[in-house]
Amino acid sequence: MNLPDKWKPSKVRALEFMTTYPSAKMEEVAEESGVTKSTIHLWMRDPEFVEVFYQKYMVSFGSKLPSILNAMIREAEAGNVQAGRLILEHSGKLIKRVEINNTKSPFEKFLGQDAYEAEDAEFTVMPERPIYEKKMKPKTKAQEKAELRKIEKAMEKRRESAKWRTRAMKVGVEVLSQGRKTPNQIKEWREKVEKAEILP
Repeated sequence: MNLPDKWKPSKVRALEFMTTYPSAKMEEVAEESGVTKSTIHLWMRDPEFVEVFYQKYMVSFGSKLPSILNAMIREAEAGNVQAGRLILEHSGKLIKRVEINNTKSPFEKFLGQDAYEAEDAEFTVMPERPIYEKKMKPKTKAQEKAELRKIEKAMEKRRESAKWRTRAMKVGVEVLSQGRKTPNQIKEWREKVEKAEILP
């Protein structure tokens, strides 16, 4: 979706970061976008910003649905009844209950039988099965430490990027555009910032 033209780059960066990391703290968003925490709070009270953030998050959320469905399919194939039911409901293949009005067939009418006079007959297509929750194995201390190191490394990388952007803005060097950059591109840009800082 197109963002408003009047928005500053810092506001766009804040929106992109919040969409990618919806659970990020205000301090992290402020640091990533190069503004103060109070500015982020002001933006979050702006109806236009909130609406654009919501729309962009829903697009991001929608892009994750295929991988979520694939994970549910794997769970269903492994015997998880609840996952199987959810997949069938999502695809419209599961009908929980069908109600029919009992009517006589031409043959029954011919014979004059009254064996099927019941009104509002109903039946269940699939019997309800008990749902067994799959027990998740608790994470080992080594796994928890590895996850923490991964998060800390990612946060350190973002903090370093934010510092370089602040330095670049102070000396008038254009900030790197959004998207993944090669190590050479980052190195050249940082050298450009350092040269600008040295020049009077």
